[in-house]
Amino acid sequence: MPFATGHRDTESQRRLNSLCVSVTLWLVACVAMFLVGALPAYAQTAEPRRVGRVEVDAGGGKLGGADLGSADANLRASDPARRSFRLFSTESRFASAPTFHVRAGFAFNRRIGVEGGLMVSRPDIRTPVSADVEDAPAITVTGRVGQYAIDAGVVVMISELRLGSRTVPFVAAGAGYLRQLHEGQTLVEQGHVYHAGGGVKHWLLTRDRGFISAAGLRADARLYLMSGGIAFEDRARPHAAISGSVFVAF
Repeated sequence: MPFATGHRDTESQRRLNSLCVSVTLWLVACVAMFLVGALPAYAQTAEPRRVGRVEVDAGGGKLGGADLGSADANLRASDPARRSFRLFSTESRFASAPTFHVRAGFAFNRRIGVEGGLMVSRPDIRTPVSADVEDAPAITVTGRVGQYAIDAGVVVMISELRLGSRTVPFVAAGAGYLRQLHEGQTLVEQGHVYHAGGGVKHWLLTRDRGFISAAGLRADARLYLMSGGIAFEDRARPHAAISGSVFVAF
């Protein structure tokens, strides 16, 4: 069940989310430095676009919050002709949360590919309760949700806008399945997720031989539209998201 919390709990959760994102980005940077230091000299001067057809990446980031809608707790009158009596009002919102993701992709050529992946997050649902009929002080009820998005989409590399010889921007779009589990698994909801956005890939190495043909870093900025799931209104909810990851091609 959700529990009541004050400003201190909200601030602590915000700091914890920021710390998780910072740790994720720090780990990505450490892996990148390890790859650079471990590469032979020829790998760092190779053509960066000579990549394999199968690519996997893993990393983390942050998923922005979104409004869930408002609702009133009403006491219904026994006479249908009379208006309901409002006890209090609520307005719920998904808080921003750290994310972890894994993806796998297949490149048809140097420009177009497909990819699918899993994104996991644990956002809080925060519900301020106000306008109490007995003038009780406003409180915020908080419940945590395990959120899983499985999607697939198309990735288009934009080589004409490359940044130097090793960094290439891209755009991506796709759709998938959304599953949300309330804390304690007391409530399970399903829905759909759609995304559109872009980012850049930076190659740290490429080579013609060996099991690993390329490796590098990737940064994404996306807009997710989530429909269904836990919500009080029948509309898609926009969530902005940023992420960073390490990718390896075979």
